[in-house]
Amino acid sequence: MKRLLTALIIFLFVVDFSYSQNSWTYVSALPSPSPAGNTLAAVDVNVLWVAAAATGGAARCYRSVNGGVTWLLRNSGLPAQDLYGISALDSLFAVVGTVAGSVYKTTNGGLNWTLVMTGGNFCNGLKMFNSNYGVFIGDPASSGQKYQLRVTNNGGNNWYLVPGAPTAGSEFGVINAWDWTDTNHFWMGSANTVPNSTNAKVYKTSTGFYGTWSSATVPGTGGSAGMYYQAVAFVNNTNGIIGSSGANLKKTTDGGVTYTDCAVPPGLGLSYAIMNASGLKDGSNTIRISVDSGGVAKVYRTTNLGTSWVNEPLPIQASANTVSHLVFINQNLGFGLLGSQTVPLGGLIKYSPISGINPVNGEVPESFSLGQNYPNPFNPTTNINFSIVKSGFVKLVIYDALGKVVETLLSESMMPGKYTVTYDASKLNTGIYFYKLTSNGISDTKKMILVK
Repeated sequence: MKRLLTALIIFLFVVDFSYSQNSWTYVSALPSPSPAGNTLAAVDVNVLWVAAAATGGAARCYRSVNGGVTWLLRNSGLPAQDLYGISALDSLFAVVGTVAGSVYKTTNGGLNWTLVMTGGNFCNGLKMFNSNYGVFIGDPASSGQKYQLRVTNNGGNNWYLVPGAPTAGSEFGVINAWDWTDTNHFWMGSANTVPNSTNAKVYKTSTGFYGTWSSATVPGTGGSAGMYYQAVAFVNNTNGIIGSSGANLKKTTDGGVTYTDCAVPPGLGLSYAIMNASGLKDGSNTIRISVDSGGVAKVYRTTNLGTSWVNEPLPIQASANTVSHLVFINQNLGFGLLGSQTVPLGGLIKYSPISGINPVNGEVPESFSLGQNYPNPFNPTTNINFSIVKSGFVKLVIYDALGKVVETLLSESMMPGKYTVTYDASKLNTGIYFYKLTSNGISDTKKMILVK
C-alpha cells in the first residue's frame, strides 16, 4: 500500500507539473472587421478554421495554416449569413453550417464552397469523423417537432434525417453545446425558452447518432430568456460536466442519466454564465469551462469532475472579451475562440507550453527531422517543425550569415515527439539566417529569410 500511494503521489505531481508549464497567450484578432467567432475547428497546431458572424453584407469564414498568426477570408459561395458549426479534416476539406440550417462543403481550402444541404434549421454543431461519416445538429422547427439531427455517409454530399431524433418541447439547441467520446456516445444540451424556467433537458445516446435518444431534465436557474444548458463536456462514456447560463454546474457519473452539483470555481459570485466546455478523452479526466463573470472572461480546469477547480489566467484581450468556444487537441495544446453578440471582437487565444514549444500530436516519430520553416520568407514570425525519436537534450539555435549565434530557442531535455516552435524575429534585421537542431548527437541545419 505504501508503494502504491507513493506512485500515486508521483503521478499527481507529474500531472500538476505538466500543467504548470503551460499558459494562455493571445495569438491574433480575426481580420477587420474582426467579427465575433462562433465555432472553431482545430485540425492540429497549424491548421485552424473559424465560422464567424456575418458582417458588411458578407459571410465570414476564415482559415489559418500557421496556428492563427494570420488568417485568410474563405467565403466564396457562402451566403451572407452567420456561420456556425464548422468541422475540418485538414487544410482543404471542411464543412460549415449556417443560421438557416444549410451546410456548405469545400475541398480546396475554402476557395469555393458548395451547398450540400438545406432545411436543417439553425446549425448548433457539425462534426466530420472521417472523410465519409459526419453528423449535424439543427434546431427543431418549432415546439413539438423533432430536432434536425442528420448524418452523412458520403463525405458530406448528402445528409439524412435521424428518424429517432428527440422531440422538442418549448426549447431549441445551443451552439457548441454538445460532446462525444466516439461515434456511439453523444450528449446535447438545450435551451428551455420558458421565462424563468427552472430546468432544461440534456439529451444523450449510447447507440449512435442514428440510434435511440433519451433525456435528463436537469434543474437550474433560469432568467427572462429561459434556462440554457449551453456547456457540455465528457471525458469518457460515464463522466462529464454541464454548465448553464444561470450559474449552474452539474456533473454526471452515469453517462448523463442523472446530474448532481459541482463545486463553484474560486472567484465566482452568485451570478455568472458557463459559456462553453471542453473535455479531454486521454485518461487525464481534464475538463475546462469558459465563464462570463460580470463581463469578465475566465477559464477554469478540473481533473476530478468539479470537486476542485484551478483558474487559468487569460491575457487581457481575452478577459475583456468572451471565450465562446474551447477546443483542445491534447493536454499541452488548446485554443479559445473569442467574440460574442455583446463583445463582437473575434480573435484567438492559445494554451501551450510557456517556452513556446507546441507538441503537434501524441505520436512518436520514426526518425529525427528538421522541417523547413514556414512561411519563408517571413516577417516577423515563422514556424519551425521538428521531430525527435529519443528522450534527451535538445538545442535549437539561430545563426546569422556569418555563423554568429543570434538566439537560442531551445536548450533543454525533451521527450520524443513532433513539435512546432514559433519564432519571433522582430528584433532582427532583414537578411539570411540559419537554424540548427541538435539531439542525441544528430544535427541538421536549414536556411531562412527574414524580409522586413
